[in-house]
Amino acid sequence: MQMKVSVYLKKCSPETSNICFRVREKSVDIKVVSPLEVQDRYWDSDTLSYRRTTAVPAAEQKRLPGQIAAIIERAEKTSSDKADGRWMRQVIEDVLYPARAFERNHPNLLARVHEYLEKFDGAERTKEHIVRFERKMTRYHDYRREILGEADFTLFVETVTLEQMNDFRDYVVNEYKLRQEHPDFYTPRTLINHRPRPLSGTTVINIMNLFCTFLHWCKKMKYSDNEVYALYGCKEPTYGDPFFLTSEERNILYDADLSDCPKLAVIRDIFVFHCYVGCRVGDLYRLTRDNIKDGFLEYMPQKTKMEHANTVRVPLNQKAREILERYKDLENALLPRFSHFGYNKKIKEILKYVGIDRKVIVLDPKTREDVARPLYEVASTHTARKTFIGNLYRQVKDPNLIASMSGHSEGSRAFARYRKIDDEMKKELVNLLD
Repeated sequence: MQMKVSVYLKKCSPETSNICFRVREKSVDIKVVSPLEVQDRYWDSDTLSYRRTTAVPAAEQKRLPGQIAAIIERAEKTSSDKADGRWMRQVIEDVLYPARAFERNHPNLLARVHEYLEKFDGAERTKEHIVRFERKMTRYHDYRREILGEADFTLFVETVTLEQMNDFRDYVVNEYKLRQEHPDFYTPRTLINHRPRPLSGTTVINIMNLFCTFLHWCKKMKYSDNEVYALYGCKEPTYGDPFFLTSEERNILYDADLSDCPKLAVIRDIFVFHCYVGCRVGDLYRLTRDNIKDGFLEYMPQKTKMEHANTVRVPLNQKAREILERYKDLENALLPRFSHFGYNKKIKEILKYVGIDRKVIVLDPKTREDVARPLYEVASTHTARKTFIGNLYRQVKDPNLIASMSGHSEGSRAFARYRKIDDEMKKELVNLLD
């Protein structure tokens, strides 16, 4: 015998009532109050719909009968051995809040991002980007739920749409404005409460490319067949021409007397050594004496080890060896330990201190226009890597040879950015015509 489901009203205010459901079958008799409310004056209990009126929005008049019918249908199809008050409340919730029903059987997108982070075995710098992506995605969910009032908002990798990806992108672009509008909401959710400022176009592109990479990983893990990441498509960030220290500027830095600034002298040594080996800063931080073999620096780049586990070998010149000799007594590291943020800041300070203020053209991340800035203002940890590659390329025009020492993968698009053709190289080519 199929369960019989009926509907009745229960007053919740002088003018409104809750829709209630009664389930009967043999010894079963369940009564459950639902969160659905109706305006008594216009409700027809026989047809379970509103009478024609303009007092109730048309969308609500259309929605409510459908929800009631769906609850009745789901309850009647459920086996009677599960019939109790808790079961009926679950039936009602599953119809009214389908995201909750889906979430009970599927980890949501935030849970999958956390799993992606825990299983990630690549470069530490990339892992930091994933951490920031997870925090931003968490804030996005909280914003939709608490500020926009969408209490049940949840994304799932199985069902995320192009529209939802674009909405997240819009949130990323405008989050700095939202922080100004809702300081009480964002202050406890932001680790560094600096003055809100817009992200560069390149940063936004990189965040969304990471979103696509994550969704593609979910597909490879067979968590989802959703290929919305392909529909969104990864975008190519826009970069300015690479700038770097010339060999002469690097030598000025190496020879500078910093005896009155011992802390700067240590960072100078790290930076100059970095310029001579060209590794990524994450790899530099992990180096130990075990990485030095027969006058070569040997290491496996963390960023590309998942693609190809190649060992990079870079011969150490005299100045690089002299720097290492100064720190030969360190126990567990090749060079003194440093924080990434502190290292970046001190590089700028050192270059300014020794007078390396040549103007370079950089792409303004906000306006996307070329601007001239002193080199010391825009230098960073990555400047050391560019200095290594740029100066080598001036001497040897073989990208494969240089890439074998920089740790770039074969055919890397990133490596192409370093191959800036400067005026001297152009003159060499023109001279070949004589």
